[in-house]
Amino acid sequence: MAEYYNENRDSLKDHQGLPVGKLAKRTVLVDNELTRVSFFELEPGDNTGWHKHESDYAALYLTDAKLFHTRIDGTQFTSEHKAREFKIHPVGVEHNVRSDANFTIKLLEIEYKTGIS
Repeated sequence: MAEYYNENRDSLKDHQGLPVGKLAKRTVLVDNELTRVSFFELEPGDNTGWHKHESDYAALYLTDAKLFHTRIDGTQFTSEHKAREFKIHPVGVEHNVRSDANFTIKLLEIEYKTGIS
C-alpha cells in the first residue's frame, strides 16, 4: 500500500527538502486486508504528496486527466488519460503527482495489498 511520509503528505522521510504544493483531496473508501481504495479529487495544480507504493496498484480515471509526475530519482514526465481508463502500475513507485489540467480530475486508486496474480 502507498506510504505517505508524514501527516501532510509533503515530503519523503529521507528527502525532507523536496517541495510539494497544495494537496489534493484524498478520501479512503475501503481499507481491509486485501485492498485499499482511495478517491482523489485534484484541482488544477493540486499534488498527491510524496509517497511510495509498497504494493501493486491501479488507477481508474473517472474524468480525463493530465498529470505531471516527479519520481524520487528526478525523472519527470507528463501523462494523459481518458475517462474510464484503467491502468495498472508496479510496486515500488516513489513519486509526487501534480494535476496539469485546467479542470478537476477525479480518480480511484486501488492498492492490492496481497499483489496482483
